[in-house]
Amino acid sequence: MSSHLLRRAGPVAALALAFAPATAEAAEAARANCPDAATVQAARVVEFQTMMMGVSVRCKHVSVPISDHLDEMTSARRTTLTSANDRVAAFLRNLPAKGAPAAAPAASAPPATAPAKPATGKPAAGKALAKATLANALPTKAAPGKSVTKAPVKGAPAKAAPAPPATAKPAAKISRRTDPFDRYLTMIGNQYGAGMTTLQRCKAFDAIVVALSDKTNTDRLLTMVSSSLVQVTLLEAIVNCPPGKP
Repeated sequence: MSSHLLRRAGPVAALALAFAPATAEAAEAARANCPDAATVQAARVVEFQTMMMGVSVRCKHVSVPISDHLDEMTSARRTTLTSANDRVAAFLRNLPAKGAPAAAPAASAPPATAPAKPATGKPAAGKALAKATLANALPTKAAPGKSVTKAPVKGAPAKAAPAPPATAKPAAKISRRTDPFDRYLTMIGNQYGAGMTTLQRCKAFDAIVVALSDKTNTDRLLTMVSSSLVQVTLLEAIVNCPPGKP
């Protein structure tokens, strides 16, 4: 019994060993795409800022004017916010195609159809014209020593040059791929765009934004707040990087 199991396990073990190096290489390649600690922190800032944009829209329904204070926060933290956005954008734009956020699939172009031939003449005259053309095309017996000359058919049009073969319509141009950073921001908006909207939560978020609007507070407060609210970034999920292990 045991020898039979060993014989069956032999090929499986060999297959596992064969795939082991490839799996290790894939894991190493995935780790190579991981953002460093500074980029992860920049992503927290970017995702916090985008989160607040979504929250400000939702909190309008409970009459909490976060959007007014959000503009002030953006102005007060412009340098840090711009730096964070630039760093994450550079990281995503330099990623291999497989690691970048996937775009929505482009709609397939409809099958090309040959252009319809324009109708010529009236339907009644068309039958006579077809018979005349067919009669012209049929070979006739020539009398010995005489050449046969085809008489022109009355009402038949002059022989036209052969029409060019029908060509398929060119496929619709594929729209230019959207910027990976723009897709990333869209994904953040989709993730944080919906959530619990209560007066208490909206007031809490508004207090955070107001504090960050105060220029007497340093940018360290922005780092602390973004790290607290965005502990695991969407950026790390995009590149399949273990959270907290850049």
